[in-house]
Amino acid sequence: MVAQSARNLWTIFRHEFSLYFGSPIVYFIGALWFLFVGVFFSISVASFNQGAPLTMDNTISTMGFLAIFIAPGLTMRLISEEMRTGTHELLLTAPVRDWEVVVGKWLGAWGVLTVFVLISLIFPLILTFLGSPDGGDILTAYIGLWLLWGMALAIGVMASAMTPYQIIAFIISLALLIGLWLAQAVFNFIPNPLIQEIASEATIFSHFQNTMVQRGIIQVENLVYFIGVIAIALFLATNFLGTRRWRA
Repeated sequence: MVAQSARNLWTIFRHEFSLYFGSPIVYFIGALWFLFVGVFFSISVASFNQGAPLTMDNTISTMGFLAIFIAPGLTMRLISEEMRTGTHELLLTAPVRDWEVVVGKWLGAWGVLTVFVLISLIFPLILTFLGSPDGGDILTAYIGLWLLWGMALAIGVMASAMTPYQIIAFIISLALLIGLWLAQAVFNFIPNPLIQEIASEATIFSHFQNTMVQRGIIQVENLVYFIGVIAIALFLATNFLGTRRWRA
């Protein structure tokens, strides 16, 4: 059973991964992403030349923030398109389980962005020629970035499973990600310590930016947050897809 699930996951992952790189949209998104990241990296280098600390904080923060906009675009078609065209019926009658479909598609998207992240390692490599940046802090920030991408994509897959319309899936995932990024800033205006504490624990900014990027540490609650949101999003996506199977 485990071996069969692993084969199914690998097949779906490989299929989705190849589809991404067979489409020009991924190269377009990748080019825009590296353009923005390159600009912020150049600004950081210029600041270093003027005496600022040699860090990747601003660059990695930019890569993380862009996840809010890129992940919905990459995932909106994953399940929505198949529902709209009717090909999901073939998928639902195939010898694969709902969770394998959801996780396989999510892994395919995460694999694409993992390639982006790996290519971006050229930036810290450049820093090593300019000075002596803290490798531990950079590694920690990159781990946070990778987990953030995975979480954003899981939310995108969940939104794609909710509706047959890609644009609606895009809007849903974008709204959820913006809400998770800005939750603390919004609820800070409410003079209730409990609500503010809950908002702080629920926000991406708190676990990614404040802890893993700026402080360079990985706390258990950070891992629980990212892995927990990924698990919940994929669980809900599986249930949405199961509802489609029942209706079919």
